[in-house]
Amino acid sequence: MKPKLSILLPAMLGYETVLAALDSWEVQTCRDQLEILILCPDHLGPTAAQAAALPPGQVIVPIGSAHLHEARVIGIQQASGEYAMLAEDHCLPDPDWAQAILDRLEEGWDGVGPALRPGNRTSCWTEGSFLIGYGEWMMPVTGGPTAVICGWNGTIRTQLIRQLGSECAGELLTGAFLVRRLHQQGHRFYLEDRAHMRHFDPPGWAYETLLLAMVGLGFGATRTRRWSLPARILYPLATPAVAFLHWKRAFAHYRRAGAGAGVRPTALGAALVLASAWGLGEAAGALMGTTRVAPHIWRTEIKPVRREDVARSTAQERLAPLNSAALVSTPPNRSSANA
Repeated sequence: MKPKLSILLPAMLGYETVLAALDSWEVQTCRDQLEILILCPDHLGPTAAQAAALPPGQVIVPIGSAHLHEARVIGIQQASGEYAMLAEDHCLPDPDWAQAILDRLEEGWDGVGPALRPGNRTSCWTEGSFLIGYGEWMMPVTGGPTAVICGWNGTIRTQLIRQLGSECAGELLTGAFLVRRLHQQGHRFYLEDRAHMRHFDPPGWAYETLLLAMVGLGFGATRTRRWSLPARILYPLATPAVAFLHWKRAFAHYRRAGAGAGVRPTALGAALVLASAWGLGEAAGALMGTTRVAPHIWRTEIKPVRREDVARSTAQERLAPLNSAALVSTPPNRSSANA
């Protein structure tokens, strides 16, 4: 049976590093309607024993020495499903995620995004990073038609990505701009609040700050890629404003759903520091350009989760479940984006 949905799971540090993610994908309630394409460097694939024991629907896709955005192009080219999900190794679906997504896709949407929650609550820094990166889709959130779904961990009609042709790799450098381009072309998106995922962030303020600066590199390079050289040189002058807008987004979504999600208030202070790092990264990215930035920003997305991290997160959620009283919340701004 042809799968309806292709999951593109990057394993840039090796097959062994995505076992926890694969656990979550394998327990989907409609697993038979999915194919899981594991994008893996040639020398970091499964052992012979692991390869022989791969479950049906799991496919190892050798990517040679390709960068992450190039690996995703390879995955899109091999995807059999009508829709492709651009997965991350540190964002894990709840068991009924796929069923909720597929039910919504039956209505003919071009893309469907999930609702997310922090997977680890080890510090205000992990929560601050989550607020900036995924606050717009933070549970509790109201589902419905939207201009913006998350670029990574969103599900998009495969052919829409394929038809980008030679521009595909560039658009897959930063998922937010792929979504923005497709929306500008008139394609329709839906935020599915029944499709839940946990997003894990690495602990530690220094690591988080470095990661957000590198996220900024990608955004700055992509945002200004068609600008003139003088405009790109002047872009760093906007750094304070760029940083403020990123923090403002985090603040708005903390007010909307922070209490319901159990996010501590100190996460806003951490978010201010991280937003500043993002702004500085954007300034540098504008000056460097996409060609020089591309080999580096994969580090912002490759943060594999260990099985013990997942078990710890699950135990914490059982002790402190999402505040059900906060499930009726103000909808997010449907016209905004990861600026």
